[in-house]
Order: sequence, then C-alpha cells, then structure tokens
Amino acid sequence: MIDLLGQFENIRFYLVGPYPNGAIGGLSLNILLTVLAISFSFVFGALLGYSRLSCRLYIKLPCMAYIEIVRATPLIMIIFWMYFFLPYLVGGHATIFSSAVVSLSIYAAAYQAEIVRAGIIAVPRGQLEAALSTGMSRYGAMQHIILPQAFRIMIPSFVSFFVSLFKDTATVFIIGVIELTQAGIIISQRDPDKMYAAYLSMAIGFWCVCFTMSHLARRLEKKVGVFDLESIRPDACRDEFMLLPKQKKTGEGIEQSVVCAPDK
Repeated sequence: MIDLLGQFENIRFYLVGPYPNGAIGGLSLNILLTVLAISFSFVFGALLGYSRLSCRLYIKLPCMAYIEIVRATPLIMIIFWMYFFLPYLVGGHATIFSSAVVSLSIYAAAYQAEIVRAGIIAVPRGQLEAALSTGMSRYGAMQHIILPQAFRIMIPSFVSFFVSLFKDTATVFIIGVIELTQAGIIISQRDPDKMYAAYLSMAIGFWCVCFTMSHLARRLEKKVGVFDLESIRPDACRDEFMLLPKQKKTGEGIEQSVVCAPDK
C-alpha cells in the first residue's frame, strides 16, 4: 500500500510522459491514439461495411478480404508491419507515432465495418420499402430513414469497441511509444522493488478512463433513445427464453413468466 501511494510522485509521468521536456506520452497519449484511430478509420470502415452489403462481387469480395484478413491478424503483427514497412510505402522516414496511428486505424476500420454492416442489416427491410413507396429516392431513404435508425443500434457496439481499442493502445509500447504501459515499465525498471505498485498504477489508470467512457456512453445512449430498443438494452432480461423461467402466480392461480420493468 505504501509503495502504491509512493507512485503519486510519478503521477505526472504516468499522465503525460516526458512532456514538456519531450513528446507527450503516458495516459494522455493512449487517449490521443484512440481518438485519432477512431476518427481516421470511421469513414473508411463505414464505406467498407456498406460496400460489403453489395451483391456485386467485385465490390463485395475485396471488402470481405480486407475485413477478414485484418480481423484474423493479431494487432501486434499489424503494428510491426506498419513500423517496418511504412517507411518504404511513404518513401522516407516514418515516426513511431505515425506508425502507431496508421496500424490502429487499419485495425479499427475492419471492426467498425462489421458494426456498420450489422447496424444497417438490423433495420427491417420494410422501412426502406415504405420510404421508396412514398416517392423518396434511394439516397434520401438511406439518409433520412435507414441510417438514423441504424446509428441508434450501432451505438452500444461502437462504445464497446471504443473502450476495447483504448485498451489495445497498450500494445504500441512494443515499438517504443511511451504511453501508459511503457511509462509504467520505465518506472518499474528504475525501481524494481516497486514493480507491482507500478503495474497496479497502470491498471488503475486504464480502469478510470474505461469506466468514465462507459458511463458517458450510457448517458449518450439514453439521450438518443437507445434504451427504447428493448432488445439491445445491456441489462434487459428475457426470462421467457430460460429453461427454468421464474414464475409468479396470478389471482386466478395461473403461473406467468416474470417480465422485467423497463428502464426509467
């Protein structure tokens, strides 16, 4: 416990790394990498996911190949590839920061593509048919009818992936990026007797950010009405699907399955 409290002496290094005497690092860099990767990959991932719905094989197959290859490849391998091959692609020197951003963006695009595809498929087909029957163009129907509904369905998955990607940024320490994990390693090597306290401090840092993002995302979900979609409420129960559902007796002595009260 004393060793853990002693880590407050290094809290600045955990939060921003060597900044301002060097590049920004620590927990701030993990957050920055996550935001940049999500921002750069969102448009590409959305196009991949939408294009994968096409029945034209020359459009669908390349998208499927990219998504399946990236999702089947460990993130750490993508980071190594970008670190060693990116200088050859750009024809010059690439910093470890740019290598980290590009690799995380490539990784994130594949997963966001599947989220977009699943969200669009989840919208009932009749919604598009009804929109077209009113005289709307296909573009207008997608813009005003399908995508707004799909976006509401995508929010929980986007939030989960955003939190997961934030934790995955810890892997970029392998190429020398001084984010939170690398900061903890540096501190633990400087004082090996306090190694456990250093690693526990890293865990606390990741937990604080992930918990905060999850809480804010939950507020966003309520604001846009995601909890009105009962089937994707995170705490929704479906006791009628259980092999031994919980029963309650009515006034007539008939047993009925218990139905959970909706969120307020």
